[in-house]
Amino acid sequence: MKILVVRLSSLGDILHLFPAISDLRRHFPDAQIHWLVEPAFAEMVGWHSAVSKVIPVPLRSHKKNWWRLPRLLRGLKRQLKAENYDLVLDAQGLLKSALLARLAGVDIYGFHADSAREPLAAKFYLKTASVARGLHVIEKNRQLVAKLFAADVSQPADYGLYAFHQRQMAEKLPEALAGFAGQRSIVLLHGTTWNSKYWPESSWLALVGLLAGQGWLCLLPWGNEQERQRAQRLQLAGGAQAHVLPRLTLTELMGVLLHAQAFVSVESGIGHLASVLDIPGIMLHGPTDPGYSGILGKACQHIGSGLVCSPCFKRDCPRLASKLDVPPCQREISAQRVFQQCLALMESTARKALSTKDTKDTKNGC
Repeated sequence: MKILVVRLSSLGDILHLFPAISDLRRHFPDAQIHWLVEPAFAEMVGWHSAVSKVIPVPLRSHKKNWWRLPRLLRGLKRQLKAENYDLVLDAQGLLKSALLARLAGVDIYGFHADSAREPLAAKFYLKTASVARGLHVIEKNRQLVAKLFAADVSQPADYGLYAFHQRQMAEKLPEALAGFAGQRSIVLLHGTTWNSKYWPESSWLALVGLLAGQGWLCLLPWGNEQERQRAQRLQLAGGAQAHVLPRLTLTELMGVLLHAQAFVSVESGIGHLASVLDIPGIMLHGPTDPGYSGILGKACQHIGSGLVCSPCFKRDCPRLASKLDVPPCQREISAQRVFQQCLALMESTARKALSTKDTKDTKNGC
């Protein structure tokens, strides 16, 4: 059995699909699973232990050079047909993903029109499955696999990242942390693509000052020029206790997170990844709902605004006249509240670590 999975983006959505891919592998233990994805996320897709090949397709980069798109698609069609897949699973449910899936020239499975993000996409599928609305997105993906393939999805969600986690933990301290060995560090993930998900910079500045005042080293990653400039401004609030990281690959950033004591994040794919890897952390939900997209049952705690208009799941707050204004749900989450929850989380983590050590010492006769 040879299966092509189509899920082009984004980081969080791809991560939410990982447990369903693990279910697929358990159902077809000898299957070869390939994944068609945007190049920006190919690195992460390759971490999943069930994925044997990643096929990048740079659709986004062809938006400005649209006249080159036919050549790209012809090459992709040749490449996919040469693989001789048995079937394609379109787990994105968009017209775009369905059209790309069709290039493989084999049967396509996917969401029924009543469950797909774009109902027209379902017209390209040979077999479809209806999934109930209101489910957590991870459960929605797992139910898709269960209904299409009669797969057992009763086991706890497996993200397929155990081997990746072990490799990263075996690595020495990342170069980005050179000189900070032995210091208590917390990674502040302040970047996101939704205007409504940005926590106010004034709140980040206050949080950095509070954490630095308690002796915590605040590590500030960034992914673009706007985030780099924000990280530099945040560094000023922490002085010697704040450090702007160099630009890192996703794998390098995960290494930093795994060697830190905690993280604070807006609702983002990188924050979800940190949570899946069992790094203690706090995620801030303004327009979103942890019950729909959060990684639950892990070491991450979730803070919401509690406002009646939240969650709205809107990229731009509908209550604002300008995108430059701060959404009410983000203003409602104070830096002091996040700081206090950070302290409680770190104290709880330290107690668990001490309890684990005492248990090991007892078993070893110490």
